Amino acid sequence: MNESKKRSLTLTPSSGIQMVGKKRILDDGSPHKSKGPFGNSEVEDWQKQFLLQAREVRRLQKINEFLELERDCGA
Repeated sequence: MNESKKRSLTLTPSSGIQMVGKKRILDDGSPHKSKGPFGNSEVEDWQKQFLLQAREVRRLQKINEFLELERDCGA
């Protein structure tokens, strides 16, 4: 069986959405990427925040390490 046919899924007519691969086709026939439980922008925002916080944590760890070394050498 064709891979795309394996992934295709038709939902109930009342839902108005037909799944085909990773795209949704709405009642008006326009394809949209499937966003899953979260919108793409929400996921991207979360990922950006995570990366920013991870960078900030690494930066603060380096600053703390430097300050500890400076304190040890100065004492």
